[in-house]
Amino acid sequence: MFELLSLLSFGDKGWGDELLKGLGVTLALAFATLPFALLFSFLVAWAKETPNKFFRTTALTYTTVFRSLPEILTLIIIYYQLQAVFNSFTSAFLPGFSVSISPFVAGMIALTLVFSALGSEVVRAAYNAVGKGQMEAAYSVSLPRRKAFFYIILPQMWQHMLPAFGNLWLILLKDTSLVSIIALSDIMRYTNMAIATTKEPFFFYSVLAMVYVVLALLSGKGQMLMERRLNKNIVVG
Repeated sequence: MFELLSLLSFGDKGWGDELLKGLGVTLALAFATLPFALLFSFLVAWAKETPNKFFRTTALTYTTVFRSLPEILTLIIIYYQLQAVFNSFTSAFLPGFSVSISPFVAGMIALTLVFSALGSEVVRAAYNAVGKGQMEAAYSVSLPRRKAFFYIILPQMWQHMLPAFGNLWLILLKDTSLVSIIALSDIMRYTNMAIATTKEPFFFYSVLAMVYVVLALLSGKGQMLMERRLNKNIVVG
């Protein structure tokens, strides 16, 4: 047992520093993706509710496509095919110019597309749960539309959205492991490298599983604190 634990030591004889570095990349990818994913969730949800038929159809198609595709397929398309499309397009106008998408950016784009396709439904359901009467009441006291949304509608929406977005955050956190297939050195990639070197798959996969469980527990705790803060001013009865 001691020999196995020594594999997690730092330095040349262990993999502790590599796994810690990979964990940093995993968390950086998740936190870098989250704000863009939330923004796109709101934009796609708005497009679904707009009277404009073109925006509505585009948003529904977007949601259908990226909810249907496996996340790994979306990642592969973004990393390999999107670069080829860009380079084919730019070569016609700028010979010799090429576009290169880093694995980190490709992961951000792919995860944002998947998250926002699911998140847009969360936003739309929360908006419908609040009800249009709230906005009409704001109009009745001459409150501008933007202020009405940010000060009245959005706080109430967060009470409905937070549990679902908490689940989507866990999905996002786990899906970061997919970027290892495009050579991004996250914790999954370093784990596979450690296994290939030490021939100890059970040990390292167990360690990896424990890391994800701890991340899930911490995320759940953070979600509980946010929900408590949102609900502290609500009076029941």
